[in-house]
Amino acid sequence: MDSNMETTAEPQSHKRLIVVTWCALVWGLIIFGRLVQLQVFEHEELSKRAQAQQSKKTKVVALRGQILMRDAGKLAMSVPVDAISINPMQIPDVDFATSMLASTLDLQVADLEVSIMEARTARRGYLRIKEHATMEQVDRLRSYKLDYVTVEAVGKRIYPKQTLAANVVGSLNGDGRGEGGLELGSEEDLAGLDGQLIVHRDSRSRGYNRSYEGEPAAGQDVTLTLDEGIQFIAEKALREAMERENIPFGSLVVLHVKTGEILAMASWPTFDPNVRFQDKREFSGRVNNALTVPFEPGSVCKVMTITAALETTNLRPETPILCGGTVMRVLGRDIHDEHAYGVLPMQLVLAKSSNLGSVNIGMRVGKENLYHYMKLFGFGDSVRIGLPGESGGVMRPARQWNPDSIASISIGHEMMTTTLQLAQACSIIANNGMLIKPRLILHRQSPGGAIEKEPAAVPERRIKPETAIAMRRMMEMVVLEGTGKAAKLKGYTSGGKTGTGKIFEVGKGYQRLYNSTFMGFAPVANPEIVVVVTLNRTTKKAGGIAGPVFRDVAQNALRILGVPKDIPETEAVNPAPARDSNKTEADEEQEEKELERQFNVAQQDSRVVAGPKVPDFKGMTLRAVLQKSAAEGLRVDVVGSGVAKRQQPPAGAVLDQERRIRVVFSR
Repeated sequence: MDSNMETTAEPQSHKRLIVVTWCALVWGLIIFGRLVQLQVFEHEELSKRAQAQQSKKTKVVALRGQILMRDAGKLAMSVPVDAISINPMQIPDVDFATSMLASTLDLQVADLEVSIMEARTARRGYLRIKEHATMEQVDRLRSYKLDYVTVEAVGKRIYPKQTLAANVVGSLNGDGRGEGGLELGSEEDLAGLDGQLIVHRDSRSRGYNRSYEGEPAAGQDVTLTLDEGIQFIAEKALREAMERENIPFGSLVVLHVKTGEILAMASWPTFDPNVRFQDKREFSGRVNNALTVPFEPGSVCKVMTITAALETTNLRPETPILCGGTVMRVLGRDIHDEHAYGVLPMQLVLAKSSNLGSVNIGMRVGKENLYHYMKLFGFGDSVRIGLPGESGGVMRPARQWNPDSIASISIGHEMMTTTLQLAQACSIIANNGMLIKPRLILHRQSPGGAIEKEPAAVPERRIKPETAIAMRRMMEMVVLEGTGKAAKLKGYTSGGKTGTGKIFEVGKGYQRLYNSTFMGFAPVANPEIVVVVTLNRTTKKAGGIAGPVFRDVAQNALRILGVPKDIPETEAVNPAPARDSNKTEADEEQEEKELERQFNVAQQDSRVVAGPKVPDFKGMTLRAVLQKSAAEGLRVDVVGSGVAKRQQPPAGAVLDQERRIRVVFSR
């Protein structure tokens, strides 16, 4: 019986061993399979999770490039500072942490607590709580040895010149990116490339090693064409005029004629880019009115109308133009002049800014030609100097004009432009008919790299050189004899044109508010600068308020640039020789006899062809002389103003077909 029991026990123990063996084998296979799964199939994912727990990646913001003026004055720069961030998920005691951090970093407890709780609710592991911490604040935080606090090296943007050229430079938003001006327009160049800092941590989240995954590369320095002295003078003159006349906004541009470089660009109102944008009402102060605000320019466009006349018709500066009375009716619409000019030579139509005379000139030019020349001067197209928000103005194609549009556009209405566009247009006349595109950026430079000069645009011929010279002489008369007398400079000749465009409001029509503009250049013979001043929504006309701003800015800009004076400071320049107060009647009679003798000698020349006899203009007014000469088909050169005192050839002389009569007026 005992032997049978032993025989039975052996198979049972053997079976148990087999079961245990199979269980161990299955368990081993399960473990092996799990290891294969973890080490082979899930290795990459688990490795990433481990790295996320053991290391932390932090973006290292690259320092933005500087914005400089041509004389190296710094408009914007970045300096390295420390920012403080926390991991809200690792904070053991929110109340204590909030109180301690707010006290150390000079933060509001309530605001900080709200931010931390919102981050914990969203399960965010990163929250920046201080943009620019002081060295004392950083040292105190580090002494606490808090695992959930990180000190990050970042750049702080500083604008050392504060409001100077602020509307050109722009500012940064809360994310450290450009939100206007050049900061936005050149964002890619200025921002550089951010880097990644990897901090390795132990089981208690203490950092023990740091490495870069792509080091940060600082942005490029951008140097502008602005001249600090001229920019300061431009802003000062504009600000004083705006505050004195209580004008809401305006702008000013100073352009170097030969290079197209913008030496100054001022806008009012302005702002301090060091102060963060807080209220929507501050937006108007951050707009660059010189290129973003189009307006109807008014009479400055008479320059373009008369230029087109010189190139497309037989009208010349001395050609008599019918100006009539004070009202002209064009297709059921009244156009007004302040004075009844009767007949004026075309050069005085510009100088006196006669609307009726300009409309008659525009009619002679024709719709297609007028549109073509407006486009040649750049109206309706953006200048593109690298700043955002630039307006191209409004210049409708000729096919879209109304029947009476030619009258409006001849005097600067039914179109819109900007101060920058007017500076470009005026530079064509100042530069003998060549367009050199305005530019704002002089060059760029990466840290430690070579200077990359901004290529200048190729000059383009827009009008004939002789036309430009004639227009400069006519624009000089605007300053000497016409509506721009307040723009006369000391020591320099200058030319320009006033523009007083009435402001149109939808549903109300034209208001008694104006866009008052002065567009001019100096010196006349060889212009160096163009200055355009625009004062928007004024109650006064351009000659009295925009002209003096031009005078102050141009006078000082020429001095800063070292341009030699071309007339004595005390000389009262006049297109006609001023009457000598010591000259007697006998002296004048002797002078007339000499002029007559010279003419008689010329008459003996066999090449002279007989023509009509010269009338006696002496004692007649300017209007009477022009009316009489126009009636008889005679060409007259008018010099001075007042009453006719002398003429050449003398009365009764036989005039050849090509000769003009020179009549000198004085008061």
